[in-house]
Amino acid sequence: MEVVEIHQIEAFPVIVNVIARGHLPDECTTIDQISQVRTGSNFKISIDSVYYGGETCLQEPILFEEEIELDVVSLPAGIYVVDVNGLQGTFKLQADNVPDQENGVIGGQVWHDTCSIVEGETAPEAPARCVVGADDSYIANGLVDPNEMGLEGILLKLGEGSCPAAGLAATITDSNGGYLFSGLKGGVYCVSIDRMDPQNQDVLATGQWTFPQAGQEASITISLSPGESNLDLYFGWFDQTFEPFEPPPDDCTDKAIFRADVSIPDNTVVQAGGTFTKTWKLQNIGSCTWDTGYGVEFFDGDQLGAPETIPMTTTIAPGEDVDISIPMVAPVEPGEYRGEWKLRNPDGFLFGIGPGSNRAFWVQIVVEEG
Repeated sequence: MEVVEIHQIEAFPVIVNVIARGHLPDECTTIDQISQVRTGSNFKISIDSVYYGGETCLQEPILFEEEIELDVVSLPAGIYVVDVNGLQGTFKLQADNVPDQENGVIGGQVWHDTCSIVEGETAPEAPARCVVGADDSYIANGLVDPNEMGLEGILLKLGEGSCPAAGLAATITDSNGGYLFSGLKGGVYCVSIDRMDPQNQDVLATGQWTFPQAGQEASITISLSPGESNLDLYFGWFDQTFEPFEPPPDDCTDKAIFRADVSIPDNTVVQAGGTFTKTWKLQNIGSCTWDTGYGVEFFDGDQLGAPETIPMTTTIAPGEDVDISIPMVAPVEPGEYRGEWKLRNPDGFLFGIGPGSNRAFWVQIVVEEG
């Protein structure tokens, strides 16, 4: 190791990045793994290399640069020492680095869970998208299958503590069945749907819930960490009607869900003109594999000095998570700024997260005077 730089981004919570530069002995040696361990006020970072031998290796030093984000969230104010392969530097936290306690989000979708009949199908084979219920009759399978739609206009209630609990807030699902509760502090919450509420009776008069618990009342107890976003709380409703089966198209489908803000949670305070890197964790819940033909594209709002598009640098199979990072620059004028982004497939089609896969994911910062 030859150079270690420590960059402190004056957001809140503060972000600390370590830039490590040096030379590898030849072109057949690469960085293998990077580990980070903190003991008290000391960070120890180990950058290990591995040699892949070969007759054609060019025996000349190869420059490398690695950026490592330190895990400094919730650390108390003080001076910290960083050791990277024996080379040291320090940084100082001016205040306790505790994230905003009331920036949590809970959301998801209420969807129409269907059970379809295929022409000529006879017992004991279950109809498509169906399972056997508690009374030995067929019900929908409790899975969000292709072409199943969200339910609009459903009233959901939020309460503090484990279910049953209500009275804290209420919201109505949108045209895609999506819903959102925001501005929440860390804690335990109950999300529930009362099918007998006058707002819900027209849609939920006949049928039963298939998810999260088949045949039971619709409620979910969720423990939310400070600043956490959980947008995966789904409710499936089967109205006891059987629809003709329409097989999904041969082409795969592009769908994603938001998992977490890895860096720069909403309303992070950033220094005017300062640089930062926004990272989201998304999951591929479609049937298409995201390869390097996929990318992330600016959609709306404030672009914050970021590139228009960012290509994927790895392959993400269905069911896998991916961290998407974009370098950005804060404006020089104070205010609140929000930029929205979507995913783009190789055909140029934009898709997003949430119900209908059409909602953008975003970065939202606050630039203060001085």
